[in-house]
Amino acid sequence: MAVKIALAQTTSGKKWEVNLRKAWEYAEEASRQKAEMIVFPEYFMTYYPMEEGDYQKQGQSLEGEFVREMGRAARETGLWMVFGVNETGKDRNYNTIVILDAEGQLRGDYRKTHLFDAYRWKESDDTMAGDEIFCPVDSPAGKIGIGTCYDLRFPELARMEALQGAQVMLYPSAWVKGENKFMQWETLLRARAIENEMYVFGCCHYSEKHYMGRSLGFDPSGREILRGGEKEELLTGGIELEEIKKVRHANPVFSNRRGDLYHI
Repeated sequence: MAVKIALAQTTSGKKWEVNLRKAWEYAEEASRQKAEMIVFPEYFMTYYPMEEGDYQKQGQSLEGEFVREMGRAARETGLWMVFGVNETGKDRNYNTIVILDAEGQLRGDYRKTHLFDAYRWKESDDTMAGDEIFCPVDSPAGKIGIGTCYDLRFPELARMEALQGAQVMLYPSAWVKGENKFMQWETLLRARAIENEMYVFGCCHYSEKHYMGRSLGFDPSGREILRGGEKEELLTGGIELEEIKKVRHANPVFSNRRGDLYHI
């Protein structure tokens, strides 16, 4: 039986209270559509970039009011929630993804490890890199792994999470608009699905100025199962865990791989 997952392709504002109200709206709609998990984009809690210094000032801890209130939304809608948080650090903040279960309890968090110092952006000016790969967690949608946006360009992360049992890879993202950027986004998401024989979903922030939206989802054979436009919208797709078994039985890449040669 398929499990429905929802992607909230949103535009965040600079104030977390505004984004919290948006979370409720999308979560309530996802619940009406019988989803069991909803994924929000990177930079969901507070928009990035901001004026110099504001991003740091608006950070919160994972015990702070925003995560607590998202937990209340999870409980009342009965949804697992995955979302981006501006987490307070020391001299700079962390770009963190939080996973809450349907009781609003923290099931995992991931601090983005590969910072977007590319294409004339320098995320490291405001953000500290995490130093741990996410350990996949069990959920109603299967065992989920996490990467954030630019992490998608580093296939080792998805492979290492797949080797730890991940069946579904989620990439909350704020993929910057630009020449060839959608082609790269689509190709890399599909590749992560095919090479790891898992479900892969990229939930991309949408904004007129910076981020393209155009979220995507692929099944373990690389078949597209959802596609967003350049706008705010809620997207849904089904996950059939038995399909992973079928694909991996037909093409057993994990038993055929030569891990003795490359040590992961």
